[in-house]
Amino acid sequence: MPDRGIIGRDAELSYLENLWDQRGLVTCCIWGRRRVGKTSLLREFAKGKRTLFMQGIRGSYYENLSSLSLDISEFLGKEIPQAPDLSHLMRTVEEICREGHTLIVIDELPYLLESAPQAASVIQKSLDGGLKELDCMFVICGSSISVMRRETENADKPLYGRFENRKQIRPLSIEVCRGFHPGMDDETALRWYCTVGGIPYYHLNTDGKDYQQLIEEKFFDDDSSWRGEAMSLILQEFNGNTDYTGAVRCIADGTVKQSEIADKLKIDRAACKRILDDLEFVGMVERRVPMGSAPKKPVYSIGDPFVSFSFNIIANNIRMIESSSSKSAAYGFLRNDIDSQLGHMFEKLCGNWLDSKYTVVERGQWWGRIDGTDTDIDIVAKVSDGNRIIHTVLGECKFSRKPMGFSAYNKLVSRAKGAGFTENVTFILFSAEGFEDELAEFAKENGIALVDDRMLVGDREPPALF
Repeated sequence: MPDRGIIGRDAELSYLENLWDQRGLVTCCIWGRRRVGKTSLLREFAKGKRTLFMQGIRGSYYENLSSLSLDISEFLGKEIPQAPDLSHLMRTVEEICREGHTLIVIDELPYLLESAPQAASVIQKSLDGGLKELDCMFVICGSSISVMRRETENADKPLYGRFENRKQIRPLSIEVCRGFHPGMDDETALRWYCTVGGIPYYHLNTDGKDYQQLIEEKFFDDDSSWRGEAMSLILQEFNGNTDYTGAVRCIADGTVKQSEIADKLKIDRAACKRILDDLEFVGMVERRVPMGSAPKKPVYSIGDPFVSFSFNIIANNIRMIESSSSKSAAYGFLRNDIDSQLGHMFEKLCGNWLDSKYTVVERGQWWGRIDGTDTDIDIVAKVSDGNRIIHTVLGECKFSRKPMGFSAYNKLVSRAKGAGFTENVTFILFSAEGFEDELAEFAKENGIALVDDRMLVGDREPPALF
């Protein structure tokens, strides 16, 4: 495969290349969260191929016809009259495909469907008719995960069964995102990833700046477009339904049980479950899975780091940020809150890292009361050692400004005993600032796995667990 001018999408590009190498009509549906890099991926894939790239826009039916016709004119290298309707436009697409192996991309299909719901039927008719016997790879793409899912998975929709090849473009891992920041130290890279997650757009133009500078520039600046982006992401995904933003707001305010969220939103519990399921499907929220003797009903947290930071830090403190004498003063006031927020996201990062490095059968958390005090265990996982033996792995995650010492380890051991985890247990400690020498030596002698920031960003190999 030729060198690519894109970071971290080798697997996705290989998937698309394999489809391209097939002959006849090949279809593919691409979806993923806004800003995750779908269009950049498809533009990269299209290099060197005979490609007609069309893009839906937020506008009227007329404006979409005009825009799509211009896309075709650009491909042909000559101006053509605006198509009178979508059926006529698709016949032009068919004529283009008759001339050779062609890649057809309709990007932001949900925008087109907003103004022209009949577009799905027109595309379906073309796939079943004029394009069926041609050498053509037909790709639809969209940022509204719920719309793409509904249009291709529901049996009563025209495009059902027409896009068996499907690829969700997911956020990048911290190891891959490190490639956006060659001049950034590991600590800053880790803090920034815990703030914005693995969305490539949020990692552009950030190298050479420290963490505080990034927060002040991207979130505190009055003119920053990032201020309202999280709210906009949710509203665009769910067609402006404010119950979805309300559910996220409830979770940010500490209401994390489904029944309590339903009560606050004044909706029935079945409707609340559908909203939470939808938010979970698109990666906005996560269910905390209870393990061991923890209460059996799950609780919810905001899973997307960018959305979590925007709601928990920015939205909760917007008046203070706007009224502060300076952005630096606002950061100083919120520093402890920001560190606490990063600590929560660090736990999520550590759990995902564990999943990627070992054979994790199941992973969740434990919470409950020990000696009359509410407490929890950050990571509880069932992990296979390769010999069909399942071990219980218990993890403690610390995002502090100093190396982890024995107090954190002793606390984990005590909580494990109080929670009833006593057999076949392996301990793993995650620390953004490394470990005190005494703990490191003790861990080496007693089979305790230690993971520091260098391991998390991919600069060092992970430890053996068993």
